[in-house]
Amino acid sequence: MAGYSASEKALHRFYLNNYFLARASMEMDQMLHGQKAAKTPVTQYVFVSGLARAGTTALMRGLFETGNFASLQYSNMPIVLAPNLWNKKLKLETQERAHGDGIMVDGNSPEEFDEFFWKAFLKDSYIGDGLLPHEVPAEVLEKYKVYVNLVCHSKGKQRYISKNNNNILRLDALRQLENSHIIMLFRDPVTHANSLMKLHKSFSADQESDPFMLDYFNYLGHHEFGKGHKPFILLEDFQSRRSEFSTDSLDYWIYNWINYYEYLLGQDLTGIHLVAFEDLIRNPEAVYSSLQKILDFTPAVSVGDKHKPTSYPELSCDPVLRKRALGVYEKLRNLSLGH
Repeated sequence: MAGYSASEKALHRFYLNNYFLARASMEMDQMLHGQKAAKTPVTQYVFVSGLARAGTTALMRGLFETGNFASLQYSNMPIVLAPNLWNKKLKLETQERAHGDGIMVDGNSPEEFDEFFWKAFLKDSYIGDGLLPHEVPAEVLEKYKVYVNLVCHSKGKQRYISKNNNNILRLDALRQLENSHIIMLFRDPVTHANSLMKLHKSFSADQESDPFMLDYFNYLGHHEFGKGHKPFILLEDFQSRRSEFSTDSLDYWIYNWINYYEYLLGQDLTGIHLVAFEDLIRNPEAVYSSLQKILDFTPAVSVGDKHKPTSYPELSCDPVLRKRALGVYEKLRNLSLGH
């Protein structure tokens, strides 16, 4: 956020807050580039997802850096629905992303921007006081295929990769796309919940002093934490009981974790590949080797240093929620790659 000038912030607000203009910009991009783009159709869709703080950015970047995939990048902001008409116009200096987690970004960094497509074409119909699972109308899914084709054409690729934590809301639609793969990451629930709670408090404080930061995340549909937090409304018991817990408490974020991953386990897991955060940072070669076989790409992913997963077994939380979460985690582990 700090890298944007006043005029750039104004442009973000003007475009991202106007769905009619955004859809019109995609129509213009399609008119000018769609025919040529259609000659090189998309051959593979890879969707990286999971609850925030599960390692989705690291894994998506690892795959993206092989050079096989097109993705939306910071250079596509804010005119994200017109990737051929607007590309590399805003120059973002290298800086740490707003999460304060040491991940550096610049104009070439891939990021979670395609949620804006769903917001613009579904007109926020799935967003209320929380985010709701939804069916995607056939005509909107066809528009999405055109959009991804335009993105790939703008990058000179035929494979697409997206990191979008909201995709749990539309798994059935994404599976309808030919040669699609959904990679879902998960993490030890207590440690994961603690990370979410700390980031929620940090973002809330930052957004209090920087209103544009709050607007920016709301425009893009990122409600995982901060003042604009809206939980996924997935389990009936979470919907009915979530108000019992303060968002400043660890119990809330563990319940939030259960809500996400217990729901995931109840879905058809065809075409979904589960990856444990702990495996990703402790033994990345094995994770990427498995994904390379599934996705069939070369060269191999270049992995960096291995890390020991952080854990906080001493953290105090509701024992019933802890037991329930650990039961879900064990089931996920049993289904994960490399198990």
